[in-house]
Amino acid sequence: MCACGRPKFECRNEANAGLYEVADITCYASAAVEEHTGQEKFKPEPGQRFYAKEIDEELVTRRTFAPRGSEG
Repeated sequence: MCACGRPKFECRNEANAGLYEVADITCYASAAVEEHTGQEKFKPEPGQRFYAKEIDEELVTRRTFAPRGSEG
């Protein structure tokens, strides 16, 4: 996989040059971590890692997926 998240054979193939455009999204879980770690005077302990933890699992909106072939 490429750092962009696509298979290297696809995104690095010259035949696909010009077939992509830029889009953006906001990951609110990452935003929470970045807000915490971006504070002035923030200094993590050696080896300390940060991740986003749900405040209340019941409040998080989750998408449900229909099994393949079950459409209409």
